[in-house]
Amino acid sequence: MDRPQALVRPLEAQWQGVLDDVLRPMRGGPPLTTKDVARLGPKVAELSRAYNQAEAEGRRTKLPLEARIAFSFPRDVPKGAAAARELVASGAVKVPADRPLRVLDLGAGLGAMTWGLVRALAASGAVGQVDAVLVDEDAEALEAARAIGRAARAVLGTAPIDLRLATEVRSLGAVSSGASAVEARAPYDVVILGQVLSEIDPRADPATRLERQAALVTDVLDRTVAPDGALVIVEPALRERTRHLHALRDRVLAGGAATVFAPCLHAATCPMLAVETEWCHEDLPVDLPPWTVPLARAAGLRWQGLTFSYLVLRKDGRTQAAGAAGDHAVRFRAVSDLLRSKGKIELFICREDGLRQRIRRLDRDAGGGRGVPFEDLRRGDVVTLSSAAETAPLGGALATPAVEASAGGDTRADDAPAPPIDERGRVSAKANVAIDVAAARK
Repeated sequence: MDRPQALVRPLEAQWQGVLDDVLRPMRGGPPLTTKDVARLGPKVAELSRAYNQAEAEGRRTKLPLEARIAFSFPRDVPKGAAAARELVASGAVKVPADRPLRVLDLGAGLGAMTWGLVRALAASGAVGQVDAVLVDEDAEALEAARAIGRAARAVLGTAPIDLRLATEVRSLGAVSSGASAVEARAPYDVVILGQVLSEIDPRADPATRLERQAALVTDVLDRTVAPDGALVIVEPALRERTRHLHALRDRVLAGGAATVFAPCLHAATCPMLAVETEWCHEDLPVDLPPWTVPLARAAGLRWQGLTFSYLVLRKDGRTQAAGAAGDHAVRFRAVSDLLRSKGKIELFICREDGLRQRIRRLDRDAGGGRGVPFEDLRRGDVVTLSSAAETAPLGGALATPAVEASAGGDTRADDAPAPPIDERGRVSAKANVAIDVAAARK
């Protein structure tokens, strides 16, 4: 499997039965299922308000657990898969043949992020066992996580990935201080911080908060992540929370604790931070399962698309950078949707050299280049634009065969290749367009 976009899927219909099995015995009164929209809709709306307004910290046990099971779990599992998709597709994370893959999920709640990783591994063709430790200060949520694991095992079986869950009621601070049994089980191949950082000190002074969280992440890397392991951080796609993640990235990289594997192709200062209104987030065309749509409607929430921000750090120096692209090639990740206006298509990109740039392809130049049509590019794609003298794609194991480009490009009369992007951001009419790593598509 070398197509990351194929690793991110909504939960299948059987999962509705799994979650219903967990919901039914939870409360007194009439049995509750995911079909009880009238009862669950207001609770989903309450849950959404709490997280969006940074009111979830310190009151997780007071938040409606049934809404987290019926709605948040199926919404968040694909986020876990999407954040890990490039790790899995590249082979940077795999299930070892001689032992289980060891996973630590900090602030795990119901374990949705771990399930996302497991589903990405299964979709890649992996087989074997995953041993995951879910850590959270909310004992009730961890009890529900264990119930989901038991119900999934009964309904879905254990093939191709046998997920075995252990839980520990512990605060994140206790884990990072070394006062937890979690450290005794270290190191872990994958450590996950899924939608946790935004709940820590949300009203603290921004500079102090950044310093504390950079120290926390550095400590987690040092104490729990294997030398060849990865730390996966997932956060909401909201601007301020994502920009905080960008700043956290810069602080951790500056300290030398890790290198960035995704989404960035470079280790330079995040260029998004230079523009107050900008932030880099994912918006994948992966919808909620049909059986959750009535709940989303009742709560006034969207069910189309999958939005989140993420950061994958590694301790072994492994990155997705292709190295020197040549004098006449530009490699980048698309960080916006295509912006269409009269006579042109524009796209914001974050280049492998660390530059943020707005590029444009004129409509009159359509069809003049080679490889993938420019209008086929999507947010999240890793792309190489090159001229005739360059070879594409440069993405190696992550290249998507269906969208690889053929050789070719633009040459000038003196046989020197024209730059694929000129100084004004215009894409050459004959540029070769190759998608090295494809984001999800409908």
